[in-house]
Amino acid sequence: MMKSNSPLEIAVVGGGASGLTAAISAARKIAENKTCANITVYEANSRVGKKILVTGNGRCNFTNDNIEINNFRGESDFAFSVYQKFDNHETKNFFRSLGLLAKSDAAGRVYPMSSQASAVLDCLRYEADRLGVNILTDTKITSLKHTSDGFLLNEKFKADKCIIATGGKAAPVHGSDGSGFDLLDSLNLEHTALFPALTPIVCENYPKSLKGIRSQGKLSLKCSGKLLTADTGEIQYTDYGLSGIVSMQVSRFAADAVNKNIGDVYAVVDSCPSMSYDELKIELLDIIKYNPSMPAEMLLAGIIPKRLGIFFLTEVSISPTREIGKLHSAVIDKLIYVVKGKKYRISGVKGFSDAQTTAGGIKACEINAETMETIKIPGLYVCGEIVDVDGECGGYNLQWAWSSGAVAGISSVGGN
Repeated sequence: MMKSNSPLEIAVVGGGASGLTAAISAARKIAENKTCANITVYEANSRVGKKILVTGNGRCNFTNDNIEINNFRGESDFAFSVYQKFDNHETKNFFRSLGLLAKSDAAGRVYPMSSQASAVLDCLRYEADRLGVNILTDTKITSLKHTSDGFLLNEKFKADKCIIATGGKAAPVHGSDGSGFDLLDSLNLEHTALFPALTPIVCENYPKSLKGIRSQGKLSLKCSGKLLTADTGEIQYTDYGLSGIVSMQVSRFAADAVNKNIGDVYAVVDSCPSMSYDELKIELLDIIKYNPSMPAEMLLAGIIPKRLGIFFLTEVSISPTREIGKLHSAVIDKLIYVVKGKKYRISGVKGFSDAQTTAGGIKACEINAETMETIKIPGLYVCGEIVDVDGECGGYNLQWAWSSGAVAGISSVGGN
């Protein structure tokens, strides 16, 4: 065990959002307690916080004003319990103490007032430096041993406490290559299956003519006739399938269903969710009534993007040049059916390289939710994306990083 007169040595593996928060939170608690400790962040990249810079399209949507338990997936009960110990209000106060002011949009997404992700990282780096946190970049931790007196990293770095904040497998170009799971596997900590989340959906026999279209819609995910989930918003049509926030929100459920091979999985798109089937029919019949000589390509042009409307016409064998006054009622019904419920068979989702986060991770049963300390190995803590928690788009994943990182950091020095 550590000698009583020796400073506490805390190793933080990973210098991303959760790792930096853990290091800063631990350092602040040490300063508050007026105790002696050394905190070292080990980062594989040439600089810390690389992934923070690309969040929110470079604006860093770092939390959300409206957070509920259903914004978290995976171990959502566990996640919400940890979140309540360091919630969105604590997060904004934390960053305000670093000189960063926040602004919110109509959807509750919270950004730096400067609209620059670099501001978030600069604040974290400055505070870590001010508190005396040691940061070793270009230092990848490839081995972790639990010893009688703490931990041994890479056979040479010793620590009394160790916080694993390596991230998951999403966006490996920014450093999240899944290596943290190898470290924890070596210590016999269990994790669930890992798959990409917040990533585009890939469809079979997908019509490439839709590429480039953006349209509002409701996307329902169905498997063997059962509704898995649904979301409404902008859908982006690509040359391989469906993208945009709506598609990303449901992608983890699509990936899970395809991986489990429990039946055919379909994305069912309602391209006019603001109107019911009957309401849309009334509107189309009125258009036909007042404009019988109008070409069919114009029938839907005032309701949905014209190219998308023409695609739906071809789906029910209506020539774009046909006069709408000559269309039979049964054909109109078929057209409305595809507008309100076009089905695309899903073959999978884009991989970790295109994903914003990882679904799956260390099981909640392995972790004390009060402290983020692993139950099997005292002194070992986990936080961030490596845990079986992922969130929706909108700042929820970064909030999980701040919350779990803060709890792990404070707990590592025996704080509350």
